[in-house]
Amino acid sequence: MNTNKIFARAFNFFRHWKVRENRVTLIEKLDTGGVGSLFDIQKECERRGLPLSFHVIRHSDYEVSLRNLPGLFALFTKKAYYMATSAHIFLNDNFMPMAYMDIASETTVVQLWHGMGSFKKFGGSTELEPELLAELKQVNENVTHILASSEHIRENYAEAFCVPEGKVLAIGCPQADYYFRKHNVQAIREHLEQQFPQLKGRKLALYAPTFRDDEQRDRELLSHFDFERFERECGDEYCLAVRLHPQIQSSKVPEQVPNLTGWPDVRELLLATDLLIADYSSIAVEYSLLERPILLYAFDKKWYLDQDRGFYYDYEETAPGPILTTMDDLCASVRQQSWDIGKVRAFARLHNDYFDSQSARRVAEFYFPPGCMGAEAAPEGADTFANEENQRKEKIQNMKIIAGLGNPTDKYKGTRHNVGFMAIDKLSEALGIAVNQHKHKAMTGSGFIAGQRVLLMKPLTYMNLSGESIRAAADFYKVEPEDILIIYDDISLDPGMLRIRKKGSAGGHNGIKSIISHLGCDTFPRIRVGIGGEKHPGQDLADYVLGHFSGEEKEKLDEALENVVKAAELIAMDEIDEAMNRYSVGKKKRAKKNEEV
Repeated sequence: MNTNKIFARAFNFFRHWKVRENRVTLIEKLDTGGVGSLFDIQKECERRGLPLSFHVIRHSDYEVSLRNLPGLFALFTKKAYYMATSAHIFLNDNFMPMAYMDIASETTVVQLWHGMGSFKKFGGSTELEPELLAELKQVNENVTHILASSEHIRENYAEAFCVPEGKVLAIGCPQADYYFRKHNVQAIREHLEQQFPQLKGRKLALYAPTFRDDEQRDRELLSHFDFERFERECGDEYCLAVRLHPQIQSSKVPEQVPNLTGWPDVRELLLATDLLIADYSSIAVEYSLLERPILLYAFDKKWYLDQDRGFYYDYEETAPGPILTTMDDLCASVRQQSWDIGKVRAFARLHNDYFDSQSARRVAEFYFPPGCMGAEAAPEGADTFANEENQRKEKIQNMKIIAGLGNPTDKYKGTRHNVGFMAIDKLSEALGIAVNQHKHKAMTGSGFIAGQRVLLMKPLTYMNLSGESIRAAADFYKVEPEDILIIYDDISLDPGMLRIRKKGSAGGHNGIKSIISHLGCDTFPRIRVGIGGEKHPGQDLADYVLGHFSGEEKEKLDEALENVVKAAELIAMDEIDEAMNRYSVGKKKRAKKNEEV
C-alpha cells in the first residue's frame, strides 16, 4: 500500500474546503515522543495565549497493520482534512506525500529539521536514487521555509533540501532552548537510577552511534565496541549506556548495558550525561551546547569517509573531540581525560548562532506576530521577533561597534595578544551585555551605553583576518568607520598604559592592517593597551606576544582594563576627546615615565 499517494489524494480532496487562519498541523514524521521543536513551538504559542487549534500527525499513524486500521482511517479522513485546511504546517522531517499535494497558496509550510546543525550530509547532499531525488525536490517545492540554527549552514540546508538559499531562515532551533533553562538534573538522574541501578555512584558515559545506511553494518555495529573492556578499564568512574539512532533496528544492546534508546526525551538524557561517545551523529551538535566532554569512536572512519554520505565540513579539522579508531585509544582517552572543551565550544559555534532559550519565541513571533488573529500582545517584558524586525532599521542607524582583537580557542586565552578579548570580557561584565551570539564571524552581544546602542565583538577569524568580521558587522548595521572602536595590544607601550587615537596607521599590527584593508580607511578610533616589557634574551617577538603576563604585569593590566571600560563608555557617547585627556598616555608622558624608571 502506497500510503504517501493515498494520503495525498485524501488531502487534495479536502483542499476544496476553506483554509482556517487559526488551524495549525504538526507533522511528527520522525518519532520524537511528543518533544522537540514542533511541540516547543506549540507550547510557546499556548504560553502567549494565541487562539490556535493544533492538530498532530504522528509517525505511528502511518503503521499499516490490522491493529492500526482505526488510525489509518483517521489519517485519511480527519487528519487529512485538518492538514488541508491549516494555515500553518510544521514538519520535523521530509514528508513525502507532499510531493503529490496541491497545497493552498495561503498555507505556510515550515520545515523544522529534527537534527541540529549540519554535521554529516543528508538529503539532496547525498547520492540519492534519481527517482527519490526528484520526489524530494517536489516535496520541498511546497515548503515555504526551512529553519536553521546558524547562518553558516544555510547553504548546506539549501543543498540538502534542494531549495534556493532564500528559503532557509537562520532564526534558531527551538529544541535547543531546553539547554538554556534551569532543570532539576538530580531528579532526572534519580529517575534514571531507578530504572538502571548500575548508574548509582558513577558518571554516565553515553555511547550514541548513528546508522550506516547499510543493514549489515548496522546489525554488526555494536560488535565493534568492547563493552566488557570498557567496564573493566573505565568502570570505576563511568557507567556506559547506549542510545541507538532511531534508524538502527537490527543491532542488539548487550543485556548488562543500560539501553537508553527508548528514553522519551533525548535532551533530558543528554542533560544527565557526563561524557558523550559519538561517531558521526548530529547528537554531538546538540550535546556541544552543554560544553561537556565529547569523544568520537570512529572505528570505521576510513570506510565511512570513503563510502558513506560524507560531511559538510572537514570531519577531522572540526571534530568536537579526539577521533579514536580502536578500543585501546578510546579507553586510554577516557582514563586520561584527553578531551578538549575548546574544540567542543568551537564545534557548537560552527553550527549555532543562538545560545539562549529564545528560539521558540523567535519562530512563534515570526509566523504569529503580536496582534494577529485578534490576539493580545505578547506578555509584558517579552521581546518579540516582529518588533525586533520592525524596529531594526531605526535601531541600527545609530549602532556603534566596540571590537576587541585576539585569537579564538583556549590555546590563546590570557595571552598578551588577546588583550582585546579581555577588554570585551571586562566591558561585557561591566555593562551586563552577554557576548554569546555567533554572528558576523564573531562572538557578539548588543546592549546600551547611556542610551547609545552598541555591539560588542570578539572576531573569531584569528587576528590576521580581523577585518573580515569587522567589515561584515559594519555592513550589516550600516556603521561608519568613525563609529567602530577597536581595542588591541601594543608592544610599544608598557603594561598598564593606554593610548587612545581617533585614527592612524596599523603601526605593524596585523589585525589593524586587516581592518584598514577591509574598511578601506584608517579613520576609526582605537584604544591600544600596552603589553610591552622586557623580553628574555633571544626570545622571538611572536613567542612573546603569545605568552602570558607575569604576576606584576597582571596587576597593571587589571587597572588598565578598568580604564578601558571607562574610556570606551566615553567614546560611545561621542566624548573621545575627554577619554583621551583622562586615560591616554602620550609619547611625552611615556618618555617621562621611562626617565623616572
